[in-house]
Amino acid sequence: MLRMNYSARRSSLASQLPPKSIAIIMNPGPAHKTGDQDYDYRPHSNMLYLCGMDEPGAVAVIASAEQEIRFRLFVLPRDPERERWVGPRYGCEGARDIFGADEAFDIAELQKVLTDIVFPMDNVYFDFSQSKEISPMLFEIVESLRHRGRRASEGPRNFCDIRDILGEMRRVKDADEIEVMKRAAQVSAEGFMDVQKMLKPGVGEWQVEATLKHGFRSRGAIGESFASICAGGEHATTLHYAANRDILKDGDLILIDAGAEVDYYAGDISRTYPVNGRFSPAQKEIYALVLKAQKEAIAECIVGNHLRHPHERACAVLAEGLEKLGIISHEERETFKKELRNDYYFHGTSHYLGIDTHDVGCGYHRGDDAPAELVSGVVITVEPGLYFPSDNLNVPEKYRGIGVRIEDDVLITNEGPVVLTSSLPKEIEDIEA
Repeated sequence: MLRMNYSARRSSLASQLPPKSIAIIMNPGPAHKTGDQDYDYRPHSNMLYLCGMDEPGAVAVIASAEQEIRFRLFVLPRDPERERWVGPRYGCEGARDIFGADEAFDIAELQKVLTDIVFPMDNVYFDFSQSKEISPMLFEIVESLRHRGRRASEGPRNFCDIRDILGEMRRVKDADEIEVMKRAAQVSAEGFMDVQKMLKPGVGEWQVEATLKHGFRSRGAIGESFASICAGGEHATTLHYAANRDILKDGDLILIDAGAEVDYYAGDISRTYPVNGRFSPAQKEIYALVLKAQKEAIAECIVGNHLRHPHERACAVLAEGLEKLGIISHEERETFKKELRNDYYFHGTSHYLGIDTHDVGCGYHRGDDAPAELVSGVVITVEPGLYFPSDNLNVPEKYRGIGVRIEDDVLITNEGPVVLTSSLPKEIEDIEA
């Protein structure tokens, strides 16, 4: 269990719920893989954020602020025989003593107890992405309450999506989260440094991936925060290439996009390295342009700017540079600056980072679609790139087959942007050294 102020987070959520409301947060059950094996288990991010509860199938019920019993947990019961095989369970006692539940119940009692809990409620909040798991039970409960004799008018009338409230809470990191994210960033950076030491022609992309995984785990990470991209040569022009099956060739670049998951918080770094240790002149031109765009985009990561500011600055720098390199015309440059996507840079520059690699939170406001403002405590990535597939005949031949992306994790503060991954070099002279 992480050392976070879960009680304060639950209180904050409770204060944002209307009176006579509950929020239901649930962990998924294990996912079967094959035979008697399950896939590696990952608790739900909202459960981790509010409770730190990592046990499969656990359900939390958090009540609005005016209610006396504010936090209930439903968990697997203790089972000594089963625990001999798969490890200890928290049980109801652990739910109370470790996780601070006001009341704790056997998960087998969920529907029965939940029926009594929701009886006086007006609103039930839950994550609609989990509706297949929870809504059938809720519909059955509500229907049963409609037939409770003279009190058939009781029971909730509204099902509400909890994601807007929790998304905004999770968007702004507290001091505990920032410390964990600093560790995730550092472990991620050190994993990349391990790769730099072993990189050479003839190495397999899968060996780069294995080096990253070993580096993350050996430094205490849970594992990867997402499937590592180790894209050599032409593969670097595919945004989410993840096969990692080819041999790295002399003269190629390798684009690596990876991160460590530390205490369930994600690091996310991209670097592009010459396999033989030296950039070719054409590779150096593209790399220098992307690096310039990234630096200027990071400078836009300040309180009061909005989430799109780094992207707009990156596009402007890339457009100017591509025109100077003869890759686009002056007319195309103006289009490049205005468009979110184009042939050579077809993704956004930034996303939120936290418990999820692409973390939750309002990116654009509902109604007017205005981009969200950056505030102190937000962590985002800044990751411009350029991609020139070898079959794109509109690109000068010397640039074909080159893909470059440079990504760092940036904390927004009142004093300016703090690059959490700054310990990992990205200057051309440092990489070649």
